[in-house]
Amino acid sequence: MPKSILVVGASRGLGLGLVAEHLKRGCDVIATVRKPADEPALKVLPGTERLTIHHLDVTSDADIARLAADLPGPIDVVFINAGVSGPRSVTGASPDELNAVMQANVFGPIRLAHALSDKVREQTGVLALMSSIMGSIGENTSGGMEVYRATKTAQNSFARSLWLGSARSRGVTVLSIHPGWVKTDMGGAGADIDVQTSATGMADQLAAHAGSHAHRFIDYSGREIAW
Repeated sequence: MPKSILVVGASRGLGLGLVAEHLKRGCDVIATVRKPADEPALKVLPGTERLTIHHLDVTSDADIARLAADLPGPIDVVFINAGVSGPRSVTGASPDELNAVMQANVFGPIRLAHALSDKVREQTGVLALMSSIMGSIGENTSGGMEVYRATKTAQNSFARSLWLGSARSRGVTVLSIHPGWVKTDMGGAGADIDVQTSATGMADQLAAHAGSHAHRFIDYSGREIAW
């Protein structure tokens, strides 16, 4: 069981659920939100005496540098949960719209992961990124949401390169995690599972993979997803 975790993108939905679950498990939690107005839901959670809040926009190099400088170390788990759904069609979107979703879903999170990799505890630490089964090429049998799919595929590729470099050399495990189809603003009311089910499952996987010294693409239940 990790003693400390950083959850990036924690103001609502799955990020908030991960914070709540780890506070319930007795962890020291560091959470990031984009602005002060995003803090209220965090501040009413049980266990907030073990919660620290920082402000971060993952697309801002200045914010990334400031967070990296301010964070204590080592941290048992760093979980980067950031992303937007983006435009539905690659041909119907403008170059600016396409660039914005790539910055939010791919380049920002991965640049943050690189900046924080040396804060993750050596040998037993876990660096996790919120991926999606929609980033799987092998399991894409329906098409649709092509821009979002491509951002998660690219994020998975960057995560593998990160693991092969600085993370593996320090014994840090990298996980690309699909949270399931969850009832959130992005997932919609018709989704399969609720936030609590997903957050509990992901927390279990973070604990189970400490020290596994691998990069895996899994879902919240631990099922291996095809690249």
